[in-house]
Amino acid sequence: MSKPITYESKDRIAHITLRRPERRNALSAEMTALLNESFRRFAASDDRVALLSAEGDHFCAGVDVTDPSKEAWKGVPNVGVKIDKPLISAVQGWAVGAGFTLTMMSDLCVVDETAQFMFPEAKLGLFGGITAGLVSRIPHKVAVEFMMLGEPLPAQRAYEVGLVNRVVPKGGAHATALEMAQRLADAAPLVLQTIKRATLETLPKSPAEIAYPQMGYLTEIATSEDYKEGVAAFKEKRKANFTGK
Repeated sequence: MSKPITYESKDRIAHITLRRPERRNALSAEMTALLNESFRRFAASDDRVALLSAEGDHFCAGVDVTDPSKEAWKGVPNVGVKIDKPLISAVQGWAVGAGFTLTMMSDLCVVDETAQFMFPEAKLGLFGGITAGLVSRIPHKVAVEFMMLGEPLPAQRAYEVGLVNRVVPKGGAHATALEMAQRLADAAPLVLQTIKRATLETLPKSPAEIAYPQMGYLTEIATSEDYKEGVAAFKEKRKANFTGK
C-alpha cells in the first residue's frame, strides 16, 4: 500500500506530495508523522527548495477528525521542524484548517483559480493557536475576520490581501510553482537561507509558534535515553553515563 505522503528528490527540488485524494487529503495521524519526517529529510538534505502539493481536486481538508494526531503541530513547517530553505505550496481546491496552516507557513504560495481557504475552527470548538500568526502576514482585521467567521477566502481575494503570490488558471498551480522552484534551485543557497532566517526572525510569531517547539525540546529530554540513564544512576547511587541520545 502506497504512503499517503511521498518525498521525491529531483534536480535539487524536494517534491512533498499529499496523496489521499479520496479523503480530500485530510491529515491523519500517519500523515502528520510523515509530514514531520519529510520536512526533517528536506532540512537535512542537499535539496535546495521544497514543493508541497497534493493529488486530486483539493489541497487539504484539514485534520482528519476520525484519526487526528495528538501532536498536529509537529507536521507544521518551522514549528514542528525548523527549515532554513525555501518551501513553496501549490494549491488547488480547498485548503481548510490545518491545510490552510500549511500554506500560511510556506514561504511562497501559488494557487489556481479554484483555490479556496477556510478556517472553521470557531464553528467546531477547537483552536491550535498557530494560525494566530496570520495577523503578522496579512492585514489585521482581514485575518481576524477570516479566523473568527470561518468564511471561505477565494483565490483572488487571497491574492489581493497578500496571502498568496500567484493566481493561475485551473490546473496550473503545480507547473507555476515548479518553475519558481527551479529558479530558486539555481540561486545562491546561502543567500536564500539567510533571507529566510532574517525574514522569519523579523516576522512576529504567535504564542503557539514559540511554545510548541519548546514543548518539543522538553519532550525530547523527557523521553531520552539520557533521562532513563540519569534516573537509573540516581537509584543505583552511581555516576551516570550520558550519551546525548
